[in-house]
Amino acid sequence: MSQPTAFAPLANRAFLALWIANLLSNTGGWMQSTGAAWEMTSLTSEPIFVALLAASGTLPMFLFCFPAGVLADRFDRRLYIMACQVWMMGVAATLAGLAFFGQLTHWNLLALTFCTGLGNAMNAPAWHAIVPEIVTGPQLRPAIALNSAGFNLARTVGPVIGQILLGLVGVFLLFAINACTYVGVLFAMSRWKRSAEAQASQRREGFAEAARTGIAFVRNSAELKAVFARGLCFFVPGIAISTLLPVIGRFELGLDEFSFGVLYAVFGVGAVAAAMLMPLINRLLGPDRANIWAMGIHALATLVAALAMTPYVVGACIALSGACWIIVIANNGASVQMILPNFMRARGMAVHQMVFFGAMVVGSLMWGKIATLLGTQAALVISAASLVPFTMLAASIRLPRSSLPRA
Repeated sequence: MSQPTAFAPLANRAFLALWIANLLSNTGGWMQSTGAAWEMTSLTSEPIFVALLAASGTLPMFLFCFPAGVLADRFDRRLYIMACQVWMMGVAATLAGLAFFGQLTHWNLLALTFCTGLGNAMNAPAWHAIVPEIVTGPQLRPAIALNSAGFNLARTVGPVIGQILLGLVGVFLLFAINACTYVGVLFAMSRWKRSAEAQASQRREGFAEAARTGIAFVRNSAELKAVFARGLCFFVPGIAISTLLPVIGRFELGLDEFSFGVLYAVFGVGAVAAAMLMPLINRLLGPDRANIWAMGIHALATLVAALAMTPYVVGACIALSGACWIIVIANNGASVQMILPNFMRARGMAVHQMVFFGAMVVGSLMWGKIATLLGTQAALVISAASLVPFTMLAASIRLPRSSLPRA
């Protein structure tokens, strides 16, 4: 049986509409994130505050993702996602207002970034759960890769546009544009009609019962534990270069607003390129070995960036890092999706997201503290060195065979 192409899921009109709407929303989100990072470096030069900004956006994913998954498995996922979008729109509008009137401080920037992260935490399990409702069978893995590619395409375009507007107008416009982009997701979601079968497959359990069932399912699944362990081996040591990117760009490389946006964008360029090549990469190496290769290449890219620390070399390493991240994230996400039944999908994906973002929070705070104590370059060298034994450990934990594509 022939393998689907990377773009095959876009033939599905419902998937295409949601993908485009999510692309625009993520573009606004990256405009906001890059603007917030630049604004934080204007408010303080301490690396730990930049790390706290990264952590404040990801900590809610660790704290609230599982309760969100329980809710998404209990209620209509379409209406649930729309409510989350309205929340995030309100947070972005509040940020825009504070910035416009000059009332933005590093503390309320951290607090509202946390609120944005809360909206993402509540939204993510339901969003991941609806993908297999829209796209099924052999097209599921390409669909997940396309979602990741869209996110990183937004990461490519958003920071550049955002930093241009930041220099011309001010950070408030970035927050205001992000608030407007949620309208597209709301419209696309309102047009999508869930199948009766998908709605019927959800179990209307009580909250406590649904939580117990979800925890028991994950605890008894050796396959899920294998995917989570592989993820932890990569995300905690590997997050250093992404966490410290604002410090690298502004203080180590001395970039202006536009160049700073380009530095953020090249991560997305690498990620999009890898997502487009993933069907070929997985066909040649298999998802298991592809992930191990990605971890090793990421370690090398981090080390080279630390030792060279020039704009072009760091940019190339960031692009390579983006490619490695998308390979690991997409293959791990597809593995989890293929393990989970529909009635458990949001809760299972919530735990997957908790592991992912929990690792990012721990890694972000750890590398921010190390950079504060020892310097940014030393932190990157330590990150690269620590990835070597963790890559060897990950290689001893195989991805579940049942989740790998059949020839």
